[in-house]
Amino acid sequence: MITYFTCPDKVDIQIEDCLSLCRLGSRCLTKPTLNILAQRRPWNGVPSTTQLLNGTIMEYLKITKPYAITPTEQAFLLLGISHHSQLDKSAKKLGIPSEIALDGDRNIIDLLVNEGDGWQLIDNKCWGSYRVEKALGIVKEGKGKDAKFHIDSHSIDLFEPEMQLNNYRLILEARANFKIEHMGLQVIVRDGDTFMAESRGIFKKFYNIPIRPVDEDFVKIYFLSKESQLLFALKETIVPPLCSEYECWEGARCRKYCEVAQWCPRGQQELLNKERKDAST
Repeated sequence: MITYFTCPDKVDIQIEDCLSLCRLGSRCLTKPTLNILAQRRPWNGVPSTTQLLNGTIMEYLKITKPYAITPTEQAFLLLGISHHSQLDKSAKKLGIPSEIALDGDRNIIDLLVNEGDGWQLIDNKCWGSYRVEKALGIVKEGKGKDAKFHIDSHSIDLFEPEMQLNNYRLILEARANFKIEHMGLQVIVRDGDTFMAESRGIFKKFYNIPIRPVDEDFVKIYFLSKESQLLFALKETIVPPLCSEYECWEGARCRKYCEVAQWCPRGQQELLNKERKDAST
């Protein structure tokens, strides 16, 4: 559970203490911003779709161990919250179903649209150009001004959004008794129109990415298996197996993006390797 903020001087402080009084005398971010960043959905015993797409050990440790976040590194989280909030307000003004909660607040559908060709399930994403490049399967050939880009179907990585939206589709169809004809992502490129984005073949700030239907049995078995693993680990207080290479981004997530890496055997090793590498450069 998120318990601490990491201050600019790398010292951890209880979130309640930080919000009460800044220990450094000058806040790194405003109190309202810090308060938003401290919010996480409390664990209620029902795993969400996004939790089950992560490594089981990561979600287990987030539920059972105290951990810290660095507020000044959460800008993209705040941007994502604002992004969803504004789109939700706009959709409701137009009378379009949005932010539809399934299973309480554990699974939330961003948008349902029907403009004559059947119901379409849309998920809004705010991704960096690297993630967009992978989602589109863009492959670069050559360097500099001579570089050319093409789509390689074998390089497309849409596993997580495909599983997420297909799970939402199955839950919604089972409960609302109507069919979802299409699924898709509306993606804002966080670093769109920058040199880095263009070097990856990303030349637009918005992308609409269709999501294919995935076999119903495969989706159900995948999520039931992941849910059973997490709930069993919590019930028996047994630390689950390490994340797969895909789930931990071949170690990159452990080194920089996992908030509970310090509690995980692989995370500890990856952080140690990173410290040694940084010290030698």
